[in-house]
Amino acid sequence: MNKMKKTSLLLSKMASPGASVSPVAVLEELYECSLGATRPNRDAEEVARALVGGVRAPGEIDVCCLALTLIDRTLARSRVSRFYRDVAEILLRDLDVLVARFGSEEQIIRHLAAKSASSCVLYQLRHSGALHPAWPHACEQAFSGSPAGPRPDACLWSLCRVLRGLLRDESKELVRVLVTAFDAGARALAARLLPDDADAFCLLLDLLELLAAASPESARVHAGASLSAVGNAPRYFVRKRAALSLKRAALRPLPGGEASGAGVLAAAALDAVAADWLASVEVAPASFFGGTGRARDGRRDATMLRAVGLLVIKSAERRAASVAANDQSAAETAVYLGSLWRFLRPKGARHDEDHDCGVLPLLFAEQDDDMTEAAKAALAIFLRLREHWRQDDACAAGCNPHCHFLFFLRAVSWDQRLLLDLLISTETCFLEYLVRYLRFLRTDRRGLAASCRRMDAERPAEDALERAAGCLLRLRLLIARLRHKGLFPYKADSLLKLLTEATRRLKAGRDAGGFCPGQ
Repeated sequence: MNKMKKTSLLLSKMASPGASVSPVAVLEELYECSLGATRPNRDAEEVARALVGGVRAPGEIDVCCLALTLIDRTLARSRVSRFYRDVAEILLRDLDVLVARFGSEEQIIRHLAAKSASSCVLYQLRHSGALHPAWPHACEQAFSGSPAGPRPDACLWSLCRVLRGLLRDESKELVRVLVTAFDAGARALAARLLPDDADAFCLLLDLLELLAAASPESARVHAGASLSAVGNAPRYFVRKRAALSLKRAALRPLPGGEASGAGVLAAAALDAVAADWLASVEVAPASFFGGTGRARDGRRDATMLRAVGLLVIKSAERRAASVAANDQSAAETAVYLGSLWRFLRPKGARHDEDHDCGVLPLLFAEQDDDMTEAAKAALAIFLRLREHWRQDDACAAGCNPHCHFLFFLRAVSWDQRLLLDLLISTETCFLEYLVRYLRFLRTDRRGLAASCRRMDAERPAEDALERAAGCLLRLRLLIARLRHKGLFPYKADSLLKLLTEATRRLKAGRDAGGFCPGQ
């Protein structure tokens, strides 16, 4: 505070002629009030003038940072206080002062200015649906000029923050206002922004990902820019950031089918796979404590592998759901998945089995949520196309749900307690996957028996059928016991019924015919 007090005289000169109190004194009082959830003994006009004066303070970094922080807090408190709402309305007149700080040489000032300006924009959109012209004008100028530099970065960050706020509010009309205002500018920026401008490019990917949630056209640009970055960006962290952005977009549930952002992304991803995009994807060595280096077993960055794997699997699932199920679509899906398995095998997703169904459970075994999403997508693909696959096609495509389920049980050491953890977890959709698989099992006991025999041929001492039956039996007993004590978190009658049927079918399946090859 001593440093701020030394600037009191300077800021007093900057205030309007009628001001008699140092702006720093007002800021200090406002800061104390923010700690105690009270309001200062000033009128709204005086408080707003002091905040703007602090932002304008030349060369006074501490004062400027304090003022910008207090502006953000003021806007947050405007939801519950009429006084702070009045201050916010006055501050909106001087939004151009905050936007001007986007070009500050000090990174902390740029960040706080973008944060407080975003809060002002969100406040105005939520209360009036309007946009102060200073903010979109500054962003448009930054996007149309050179993409490198602090001002475009601050504009991109600010625009992302505003979009996230509106998406959290589920304000579809306001999101449409923002998309209309910035969609074309963002697409133009994406067309000329080079991936080697790493910071700006990562911010642009964030923006395009958010725009894609509301605009299929932006989804197309987001997919194109991200796919290109995964294969061509000179810095690995940019490649990985782009891959994770694509993964999040692929997992986002969006209505609208093929015309939605999800459908656009799926089409772009599969077109890239068909054009041998996977051959350009670099995957760094696996990380370990102490840094990143080459793992002894040759394994690669599992996060990157899972991101690419989920992108392709979810894209194949969306395409299978949106086109007619016939021999051609089944063959094309097998080609896409085959390309993925060939990409994963030499990069560390190895297994002892001689068919590709083991790649998916091994790759995703360390990440519960991704594993469940991948298994659920593979099951959906199989259920959609199984009438158009010959007996050995499902395993040839690495998409036999029986194999996936058995490999998954093996990955968790046939431990029912781990299954229980997944069933009660709010971070995965394992319950949905397990119920869908157990319902499918009712119709294909022969296929499961064949998968068990194949696993037994590879590991004769394992006895997959008995171990799977025992695991599900113990799981059913454990759930029943918890339900009896009132400790199971949801109604489990249907799940217990399916587990009972599955256990019986597993035990009866030893003499059944098969689905998988290699019987």
